[in-house]
Amino acid sequence: MSELADLYPWISVGAIAWGVLDVFFGYRVFKVTLSIVGGLMGLAAGHALATAVGFGPGAQVVTLVIGAMLGAGLAFLLYIAAVFVAGFGFGATLGMLLLANFHHMVSLLTGAVMGIIGGFLAVKMQRILIVLSTALLGAFRAVLALTYFTGQMDWLHYYRHPDHMPALIESTPWMFPSILALAAVGVIAQLELGGSGESKKKTKED
Repeated sequence: MSELADLYPWISVGAIAWGVLDVFFGYRVFKVTLSIVGGLMGLAAGHALATAVGFGPGAQVVTLVIGAMLGAGLAFLLYIAAVFVAGFGFGATLGMLLLANFHHMVSLLTGAVMGIIGGFLAVKMQRILIVLSTALLGAFRAVLALTYFTGQMDWLHYYRHPDHMPALIESTPWMFPSILALAAVGVIAQLELGGSGESKKKTKED
């Protein structure tokens, strides 16, 4: 964490804010989130390309902009694939959380299987699975980032090494119930918001 020591508080705050946004408004901002994530990935790819080729400062900026735009556009177009990934993330995270207190390899394998099932279900039942996945993943992201402020934890380490996640959940008893409680509140909020919007639309049509 030493190389990110100065930025860690800001990264943590940003992750918490993004997590809370996903918890309560994940379905509504899903496509926007896709474009942002795609843009960031394109930005990283553009930076890697510019560094490898040895572009000058001006060419680097152009490469970064083009990479970000292409990444955002591709992510938006690959909506169905992203829905599958969201469902996979939901299933994998849920499986890992539920079995974190058992053998860690069993937890990871169960998460992978549930992730694949969740991915296919997400494609078939997009709205409810996107609500569930954004609420759970947002809650997980927010609570994990919160550990920086509660215990100065290098939480990014667990994104770089997801195989260490079960051990973290097992050793932090409050994490699992906190994630589930926040996710449950988020699911209820998202369904209520969606329901009110749909009812208003039907009323106008009538």
